[in-house]
Amino acid sequence: MVDIDDLIRRVTEPPAPEPGPRTPTGSPTDPVPLHGGQGRLLRAVLPSVLVLGGSGSSGSSTTALGLAAAAAVDGEGEIWPVAVDATLGGGDLGLRGCDAMPAVSTVQNWLSAEHPELPSTVGACSGQTTTGVRVLSRSPDPLPRRETLVSVARHLETAGLLAVFDAGAPVTSRLAAPLLSDPRVGLVITVAARPDAINRLQPSLSWLDEHFSEFVVGDAVIVLTEQVPDSGAAILEHVSAHLGSWVRAVMLVPFDIHLAGGGLISWHRLAAETRDAYLALLGELR
Repeated sequence: MVDIDDLIRRVTEPPAPEPGPRTPTGSPTDPVPLHGGQGRLLRAVLPSVLVLGGSGSSGSSTTALGLAAAAAVDGEGEIWPVAVDATLGGGDLGLRGCDAMPAVSTVQNWLSAEHPELPSTVGACSGQTTTGVRVLSRSPDPLPRRETLVSVARHLETAGLLAVFDAGAPVTSRLAAPLLSDPRVGLVITVAARPDAINRLQPSLSWLDEHFSEFVVGDAVIVLTEQVPDSGAAILEHVSAHLGSWVRAVMLVPFDIHLAGGGLISWHRLAAETRDAYLALLGELR
């Protein structure tokens, strides 16, 4: 397992200078510092997003739905998000997210259609939320025709849609691995705002660093989900102090009685503070 101190050192320390003569100032071969020289990726547009759970019951599904709804509301009709169940066995994304129209099909059926890259095909196979977000649920069956989440993202991008993937836990999911290898995809890691869950965050980050490099970790947003009222402020301060300098951001989604009910999620029934948290997360991913 990668030592966490070594992980922090490699992300925060500047790289050693290359030997040899320097190129002229302004040369196309000069390296361009990313995100203020801290090794972060500065995106020109809102990317596809992968939401991974640091452990079980971390709020990955609610975060994926909230983020997709925030994109739809903030986009004012110019962004058409699709929340995709990318868990290995099929999660409850469709059950909790489709407050306007239930999902009538699955990701597998959509991929088996003749033209999955058409918006009409996506719409025919997905449920819908009151904010206009489409929701693609899935069954435990494998994806057809050697499809992966990369081809899912490609089809949705061709259709002009924004994909928000809920891959759940663990971060070692083989289904999510192809998206982790794509630097264009934004990464959100959800963690329950509890000490025991925070303690399990280190192995997850170490595994990501070992298999996908420190830049994947360095460009991730850690989202703490408050499961008990007024319990997250101290944990947010602790995580920000220890990890804030080597991830893109550390954020808190406050406790929300509507989310805690475990039923259908409707954007307009969320507390204003919760909606603001999802909109702030959307801004961090740009």
